Amino acid sequence: MFIARPSRPFLCRMICAVSLIGLLLGKIPFAQAADNPSAPPPPSPALRSVHRALREFDRFLDHHPLPEDDLRLNPNLITDRIYLGKNLELNDFLAANPEVLGGLKMYPRYYLFRALLRQASVPVHYAEIVQLKSVLDAEPEMEKALNRDPESIRSPAFLRAHALLYEFLNQHAILRNAFSSHEDSTVQKS
Repeated sequence: MFIARPSRPFLCRMICAVSLIGLLLGKIPFAQAADNPSAPPPPSPALRSVHRALREFDRFLDHHPLPEDDLRLNPNLITDRIYLGKNLELNDFLAANPEVLGGLKMYPRYYLFRALLRQASVPVHYAEIVQLKSVLDAEPEMEKALNRDPESIRSPAFLRAHALLYEFLNQHAILRNAFSSHEDSTVQKS
């Protein structure tokens, strides 16, 4: 039986065509790296594991708001045996997801940022809320106040009392729109 075999020039043209299509569609990884040499390297597997664990913790906390408030007010409770003994679901979750504790050490404002994201009147990405870090670093007392009462970020009186936060929000439209109250126009659009 005779089976037709493609000629060598035909195979070369097919390989070139498939490669070109892959490059154009961005399906070949080396082509993507060459397009943007300054792109940051992908996160390490350990960092991806921590991020995955924190996403799982987000889901857990979405269904367990009381422990979240306790932990925001006192993050050390996450390792307190007495507290965990009273919160068996949290204890079981942490036992099944040990990377969470490392993630919380890497991101010490995790609970505050989650609480602030809930205060936003429009969807805000975590990357946006993290920009508040510089303001929180500069005003630790304001950070403590926000930890106690995250809703105060929407208060005109709170913003008047914290000029640095007020200015920051005026310079960051996404956050300004997310935290401005509808009944008050204290935080004006620039």
